[in-house]
Amino acid sequence: MGFKNAVAKAYTGNKVPKFTRWFYPFSGIFRDACYALVGSFLLQYAITSGVLSSDSATFAAQYGVITIAMMVALVWDGINDPIMGFIVEKVHFKLGKFKPWILIGALGNTLAVMLLFLVRPGGDGWAFVALMIVFYVLWDTFFTMNDIGYWAMLPSLSNDDQERASLTSKVTICAAIGGFLMTAAATLLPTMFGASSGKGAAAVYAIMAIVVSLLFLASQTAVFFFCQEKARDLKQEEASEKSSFVDLFKVVGKNPQVRVVVISIFLYYLASGVLTGGIGLNYYYLSVGYGSSSGGFIVTLISVFYVLSMILSQALYPMLAKKISKQKILNIATIICFVGALGFFLTCFPLFGDKPISLMASGTTPAYGADMDFGWALGGLMFCNYLFPFVFFFGAGLVYMVILVMFQDSIDYNEYEYGERKESVISAWRPLDVKLGSALLRGFQYLIFLSAGVMGVVSGISEAEGQLNADMAAVAGDKAAEEVVKTGFVGKIQSLMADVTSQSMVIIGIWVVIILVACFASVWALIHFGYKIDEKRHTEIVAELEKRHAESGFDKDEIKEEKPAEEQAA
Repeated sequence: MGFKNAVAKAYTGNKVPKFTRWFYPFSGIFRDACYALVGSFLLQYAITSGVLSSDSATFAAQYGVITIAMMVALVWDGINDPIMGFIVEKVHFKLGKFKPWILIGALGNTLAVMLLFLVRPGGDGWAFVALMIVFYVLWDTFFTMNDIGYWAMLPSLSNDDQERASLTSKVTICAAIGGFLMTAAATLLPTMFGASSGKGAAAVYAIMAIVVSLLFLASQTAVFFFCQEKARDLKQEEASEKSSFVDLFKVVGKNPQVRVVVISIFLYYLASGVLTGGIGLNYYYLSVGYGSSSGGFIVTLISVFYVLSMILSQALYPMLAKKISKQKILNIATIICFVGALGFFLTCFPLFGDKPISLMASGTTPAYGADMDFGWALGGLMFCNYLFPFVFFFGAGLVYMVILVMFQDSIDYNEYEYGERKESVISAWRPLDVKLGSALLRGFQYLIFLSAGVMGVVSGISEAEGQLNADMAAVAGDKAAEEVVKTGFVGKIQSLMADVTSQSMVIIGIWVVIILVACFASVWALIHFGYKIDEKRHTEIVAELEKRHAESGFDKDEIKEEKPAEEQAA
């Protein structure tokens, strides 16, 4: 079998080939790790790595410009996602419908991520702001290309309920692992090694960017060469060739099942990033202490429990789906989310004193730069910081699984009801929802810090980081002078932390709970009252689609079979 035939080889039926069944989800570890670095920590990198101005007024202006620019990038997202969905749906290669776009997107993504974290033009920070915006748009374009190809391939692999549940479970588990690994790394490493190495947090972010983007590229290259797509239905090929730019909006307008799930995915991503992104990280930096040994350590442990709860819930989902309906799973999961959010609010925010209940018996907080102390991090009532997020994320993981399976079922419904699958067009809504949620969270982060009165503290930390970088470079090689610089840095951080009040932390907590409860309550209501494809109905739809496929046939050029040696010789 030649190179072209090997890459283009496809399969028929609902049984996914073994390598594809395992490696396609596994590659998502590096995809989501790379996305988390940019989506959740690019803004954190900008405001804490000394790449912006050390003047507080200029810093505030630059922070505002970056925040607004990222939100304005929603306009490009609104154009970019349907463009990519339309292109992937309409333009097919002999090597596959999805895999070529997965590889092209990964190549561009690797370049863009390295530019974002390696290019530091110096000066007063405005040059960095301009380049960051340009590179961010470049990253968004290529990641969308990869993301639509990757996620559009998922519903095409199998229509079988159990196979789909199992494959979706693997995909989401690997995504959770990737997000956790990067969240842990980006939370701990910049403050752990930034000052001690004398190179600052920016250098640590640069190393992380190089490593994760190259791993992302390697894994997507393996998907391109070794994973198989399902053979294409000839009628669906014809429908794909007739795709138009506005199909993204037409399909949501005419298909109420897709519409309900698209809105639900957006609300899920908006809520899920609150605790694991910049809002949660900065809350613990401000309430407990700045650095990897205090606030950063708690956030890292929360991330550990996040990934454990997500893996557990998503691994359990296929088993639960065999016993009870998706709607019942959603009911139970939503209640679990509410219990977790309420418990977190009551115990992890200072509602009843200067400290939250979770910190009242924790002992002395480790100083900046100290070794990680598990005795402190797990002592007293500190378990509340991890228990209630674990409960919340367990429920959220089940909600996510229900939404994703319903999303794929709605694509089957679109083919059944309107004669067109449009996987790539419909799947374009998922990355658009991710970016809409991520961008809106950045806006919330800015408003929350502003309303809580901690913007001055955040800008002060960035100024201190910038000064640390400059001072360490000036005294490089002089160990005694380096220690003096580090001591001065710690003093500045402690002085800034002294200005943080419990009232400010309560304001942040109220915002967090409002976002979490409002989003998950809305998801439940939308699906409960608006989604009509239950298990029985989906089985009927799949049976009818299989009958249609048998009548229309597949693209025989795509189904490559190895001939026995004697036939080849003949």
